[in-house]
Amino acid sequence: MTFDFYEGGAGTGKTHNLVSRTEEIVREGALRDSCKLLALTFMNGARRRLDTRLGEKPAFRSRYECQTFDVFARMLATRRRSLISATMHEQAAGLSEFDGPCYLAAALLESASVREWVARSFPLVLVDEAQDLDEHRMRILKGLSQSCRVVAAADAFQCLQSGRDTSDLMEWLEAAGDVHRLTVPRRTQQRGLLAAAQAIRQGLDIKAVLRPNVFNGRTTWNGQGFRLLEAHATARNQGLLAWAISSDIAQREGPVAILTPDAKSAIVRGALEAVGSKQYTRQSGATFGPYPHTWERHEGEEVEALLSRVDVPDSASCAMLREVLTPIAGHPAIAQAIARMDNLRRRLGHAEFNASQVREFVQDAARDRSRLGFRDKNARRHSVMTIQRAKNREFPNVIVVWPHSATGTAEHMRRLLYNGITRAQKHCTVIVVGNGRMISSPFAP
Repeated sequence: MTFDFYEGGAGTGKTHNLVSRTEEIVREGALRDSCKLLALTFMNGARRRLDTRLGEKPAFRSRYECQTFDVFARMLATRRRSLISATMHEQAAGLSEFDGPCYLAAALLESASVREWVARSFPLVLVDEAQDLDEHRMRILKGLSQSCRVVAAADAFQCLQSGRDTSDLMEWLEAAGDVHRLTVPRRTQQRGLLAAAQAIRQGLDIKAVLRPNVFNGRTTWNGQGFRLLEAHATARNQGLLAWAISSDIAQREGPVAILTPDAKSAIVRGALEAVGSKQYTRQSGATFGPYPHTWERHEGEEVEALLSRVDVPDSASCAMLREVLTPIAGHPAIAQAIARMDNLRRRLGHAEFNASQVREFVQDAARDRSRLGFRDKNARRHSVMTIQRAKNREFPNVIVVWPHSATGTAEHMRRLLYNGITRAQKHCTVIVVGNGRMISSPFAP
């Protein structure tokens, strides 16, 4: 089987080339009448964006399935469960609810008959964001590559899993087939933004590629499409950070995505609350703000934030739980969880539910909505999210807020900052919370 691997930095068009190359292969006749393209990603967000890209191409209409590795693994383990041995079940039982099925799928794909069975339906496999694959999902890809034609893309520096060693994965991808190096930026042509991102990637001093500007005793570092500054904010004076964020939003055309490595930071949260509610006045008398925004959370974070607003009892009837959840019942995940409990009461006679069941029902509903790509109809123009959640996305304007609580190895923090900066198409501002923090990683060697 042939294998095409695209490698390149953020914004160099990996997904674009991945889809284009796959389209060429399909037009060459790689898919028989009963066959489909199998597109795989690690996370649901990347899956939804890839699904949109594929759906825009006439060559793929009704001829592809876009899944996460976890969903594909569960499907394979379910449909070929008769081949799973007791030992395999025992090994999978010791893993998480996501890793267990992936282990089983990888083990099944060691069988030539299973590989050929998959290839009859999916002779062509596309894999985006391959740098995120761990050992179990990497084994799945290795198994598929023995019977299917594969087109994959990855950039080791965009793996944001702290402590994960991608060397074995990247070495295997490099040796699996034809390697295509992507070096030309496609997302932006802003020279200052590109230079800053490259300095971070190479572990250089980011200030060395920017121009300093001193105003009212404060220094900012600037380049075309890029700005770096400090906000000397503390827990007692979050207003300084709020001012810096609001002032920058006021200077941008179009929506702004505010990214941070730590969404739990009290300083960041306090400042953003002020950004969404307060109007500011410049010395000239001009006003700006407030700037309402929407927090985009991971499903688990969303559930915690929702349930923290009510007091769910340890055990209660469906009617009592409906009353308890009424203040947040406007959220679709809560409404879906209430409907599920009511359905279980009517069909199976479940009289009571405990707090852990309620949490599980809400988590399942939130996960389903994320998987299916539902959006908040009340979403505002500006958005806030973690850098991790912004992966594989792009925004006209980005503000990266870097608090004291950003932790990890120097390498990990450089990867986080690089991924935050490279989400921007027009402009990126990095606001460092504190004083004198730009003399060390990730801003300097």
